[in-house]
Amino acid sequence: MRYGIKSITMDEVARHCNISKKTIYQYFPDKDALVKEIMEKHMAEDVCMIKELHSQACTALEEVLKISEFMKKDIAEIHPSVLFDLKKYHSSAYEVFEKHRDTHFMNTIAQNLERGITEGVYRPDINVQVFARLRVLEIEAMFDRNIFHESKWDIRQVQLHFVDHFIRGLVTPNGLSEWETISTNLFKEIR
Repeated sequence: MRYGIKSITMDEVARHCNISKKTIYQYFPDKDALVKEIMEKHMAEDVCMIKELHSQACTALEEVLKISEFMKKDIAEIHPSVLFDLKKYHSSAYEVFEKHRDTHFMNTIAQNLERGITEGVYRPDINVQVFARLRVLEIEAMFDRNIFHESKWDIRQVQLHFVDHFIRGLVTPNGLSEWETISTNLFKEIR
């Protein structure tokens, strides 16, 4: 996740783990199988963390804030080429990501949107599925090297701009007031 998938060889994995490459191949038939298992583990960890953040948040906006703080830290450790590498070189691992995106990401965002509508901080006229898909596309766009080349953009800053823009597009006046109050520390870098 830190250096990109393509750039890491099985020799480097073996050296880092202080084992032989032969030992790795006893458990994984190839790099693709290893990458797929790592992706499954990473996605499962994300599910647990998001559930924990959801249970800690008292409001929908607080949940967005907590998830944004988590993403800011998580994104700092993800090389921008990871999604590109997955899609191009490790299709089975990319399918794991797509399934996670289309189920967990979408459901988490949709639940937050419905919660915010119920709480009166999000506009009641929004189409939950459209906004959930929009948020997922924003997250994916951050890692698109054609849009945000890693040498020109701080992906953490991009993520903060995206979430702030997204929230401002769906909140009620009361929601905006709450958002500006609770997000001050997280967004002081971009305001």
